[in-house]
Amino acid sequence: MRISAKFTFILLAVVVFVGEISKDNGNKKIDPRTSIRESPFTPLPDIRPEGLGTIGPGRTSDREIVIAEEERKSKAEYTGTAFSIDNNGFWITARHVTNNCDQLLIARPFQRPLPIEGVAEHIGSDVSLIKTSRGYPPLDVDYNLPIFNQEGFHYGFPRGKPGAVYSRLIGRRIMKTIGANNYKETVHVWAEKKRIPNSNESLGGISGGPILNKDGKVVGIHVAGSLRRGRSFSSLPSNINDLLNKYNININPAFKMVNTAELNTSDFSNVGNKLRDELTVAQVVCRTY
Repeated sequence: MRISAKFTFILLAVVVFVGEISKDNGNKKIDPRTSIRESPFTPLPDIRPEGLGTIGPGRTSDREIVIAEEERKSKAEYTGTAFSIDNNGFWITARHVTNNCDQLLIARPFQRPLPIEGVAEHIGSDVSLIKTSRGYPPLDVDYNLPIFNQEGFHYGFPRGKPGAVYSRLIGRRIMKTIGANNYKETVHVWAEKKRIPNSNESLGGISGGPILNKDGKVVGIHVAGSLRRGRSFSSLPSNINDLLNKYNININPAFKMVNTAELNTSDFSNVGNKLRDELTVAQVVCRTY
């Protein structure tokens, strides 16, 4: 397929400056979302799934989690993660990564940062579609319903540094976001089993990053976490499809072939290294003036 000739994509024009990303000036923030009343705790290793078989669509009776999203501070820099879904320059990240930024960039090691030319934010979930002038090898997205206890491989830039998480899918929740934005959405809950590098700190900065299944396809967008309980929360792939349909975007299907043989508990971080090296997974920089 090809990009529609009637592409009408920009909800928000982003003013960009092509220059080197500045060093941390003391105002750098990582991922302004935290689970309410959290305290440090090592991820719990033996959390059982909350059911068997397929996890169906969300219900109003699902249990609720509350996530606080901070207001942006002026003259600050924030970071998150994005992943390519099309080799013509379409990416997915978290809405709270792109929201209320004066300047947005894709960081490229040893190169000038790539300006983000347009942003479309999902009105009912923590997902954004972004556009750059050039593309990188994209990931495929799996829109099928997931299965309890399936493996998840998370990639991105936790705390601004390359990192990976191995997890298992244990359930579904309603995530209520309060603070800078207020909305509710259905999310999937992942029990963290292993982090590389090992850490008991917040994963802030991995938000917007992909969660892959054992077939190397995206099954979630990392949007929040509970450090105390060792949980990660993901927005659903259907929200990506919502944005593509809304703006009549047909993505190029030349997807990145992930080495699925390395999607195991011993080697999964190697996959993340390769995805970052090829800028399939990249760091997003948000600046405020």
